[in-house]
Amino acid sequence: MNISPIDLAIVITYVLAMLGVGYYVFRKAPSLEQYLVAGRSMTTPILVCTLASTYYGLDVLFGTSELGFNDGVVAFFGYSELSLGFYVFAAYGLSRKLKEVRFTSLPEILQRSYGPTTGYLGAVSSILYSLPALSLFALGRISEVMFGIDAQVGALLLGAIALLYTLWGGLWAVAITDTIQFIFMCVTLAVAVPLLMSELGGFETVAATVPETHFDIFGGIPIWLMLAYAATGISILVDPAFYQRIFAAKNFRQVRNAMLIALLVWGAYDWAVTAAGMLARSGVEVGALPANLHSNDALLTAVVWALPVGLVGLFLAGVLATSMSTIDSYCLVAGSNISYDVYRPLLKPDASDRELVRATKIGICISFVLGYILAFMFDRLMALWVFNASLMTSTVLVPILMSLFWKGRKTPAAGAMSFLFGMVSVIVYYFGLSQVGVYDETWGTYIWSFQIGDTSYEFWQEYALFFSLPISFLGFLLGNLIGEPRSPSIEPEEQSA
Repeated sequence: MNISPIDLAIVITYVLAMLGVGYYVFRKAPSLEQYLVAGRSMTTPILVCTLASTYYGLDVLFGTSELGFNDGVVAFFGYSELSLGFYVFAAYGLSRKLKEVRFTSLPEILQRSYGPTTGYLGAVSSILYSLPALSLFALGRISEVMFGIDAQVGALLLGAIALLYTLWGGLWAVAITDTIQFIFMCVTLAVAVPLLMSELGGFETVAATVPETHFDIFGGIPIWLMLAYAATGISILVDPAFYQRIFAAKNFRQVRNAMLIALLVWGAYDWAVTAAGMLARSGVEVGALPANLHSNDALLTAVVWALPVGLVGLFLAGVLATSMSTIDSYCLVAGSNISYDVYRPLLKPDASDRELVRATKIGICISFVLGYILAFMFDRLMALWVFNASLMTSTVLVPILMSLFWKGRKTPAAGAMSFLFGMVSVIVYYFGLSQVGVYDETWGTYIWSFQIGDTSYEFWQEYALFFSLPISFLGFLLGNLIGEPRSPSIEPEEQSA
């Protein structure tokens, strides 16, 4: 697809601006606390921007539009909005509890409650979850579809931009660039979807061309798969980047208000992306878009086709913004886990701020490289997202929630066994289905079908959470039975009202 010089100039200007922000913050030489949690001074406006742009990256932009393209409005009603209840609990219950104590990272919570072993295990899980594989995968698609660059080469070049300004400025650089990216993300989608609708002839044309099931709220995908997609919303309760924002806020009220405002933004974003996927499907049906258009590329191809010169550049900058806001945030989280939760306690407990900041930067680079390797191991973006979310949630959710809300007995063995039971169950489930199941090209996953009597059953790889979470809880209960309790070391944080 040909991109005009004007649009390319807009994209290049955006990239240079992001690098400028990172360099500006870098000149301030931040301390460790400023580098990792922005000096715990973030207020509601900047929290809204960094939460909205970080948690809704290209996995949502492309993943939800992919579902909209294939299945219609169920992408919004049956997937995205079923997850909102978890976000409300995070806004009111989880954020208040976390601000009562002065943490710096998610693994630190586990370490204080269950001891160093569970803390290290939590760090490993957080690092794996925070690898920027999803966004690098999507950057590769952008490079290939828009610029004609090989996906792996493009992901490396564009991802390196986010890597560079994150290395320079830490969380403040991430937050400031996220604010700029938040604006690009919202404005470009708000302009692109109505223009795309207009180019295709309005809603009547869409309704007449897409399959009827696309307007069925609970149609298009199996009910258990829909619930599995919705269950990935639980991951916000253990999302390391979300925790980092909580730790960086001035107080609980700032976090709560930011989350509630972000919920409105996320809802509008979900609907716009779902609509764009459906419009792209209509474009294929009427012949305006290629008949062999891949669902991963549907939104990108359709919107660029509909927008005039100049707006295409703004849209591509917005797409890059969406990706970079996720890459920078999660690379920083993984880097801080490596330095603060592994390097410091294991190798150098007396490390200075300067040494820890340097170790964090090394960790950021490691996470980027590992994320790049993982990015191209899956065929569909949603499959990669569900695996990532399942692994993190199965290992950390039970011990974290029991640590924060359970007042009864908690032993080091309970935290470690809950983690290990959850991790093993997810890996065994995924590997097992890859051996006994059949790969489905449409869904990009393995499905095991069998029959008992006259009834047929199917197990999808995406159903892992339905089994792994109960197994993780069982591990917690068994660990409590066989282990000896330890005195908790969670102390209340002194806060102003």
